[in-house]
Amino acid sequence: MQNRQKDEIVRDILTVCNGGVSLTKLMCHAYLSHSQTKGYLGELVQKGWIEEDRLERKYRTTALGLESLVKLERMSELLPVQTRKAAKGNQIALF
Repeated sequence: MQNRQKDEIVRDILTVCNGGVSLTKLMCHAYLSHSQTKGYLGELVQKGWIEEDRLERKYRTTALGLESLVKLERMSELLPVQTRKAAKGNQIALF
């Protein structure tokens, strides 16, 4: 079992930002620290996958980001990796 990989974190961010979300909610829903979130957001904004609405202080997934999300999800279906987050939902009680 591994920690989350970069593509899984990016998928989480793109999914959470779909429709618009504040930085705090993004951190909570994507399970990231403030510095991690800012780092990933900077990279995704630069790629054009996320847009920042400075007036509302929200981040939204762009059309290009949604296309990338579909491709990332397809890639993860082809190459499944057991991570701690994925395994959390698959725990079986042995009692």
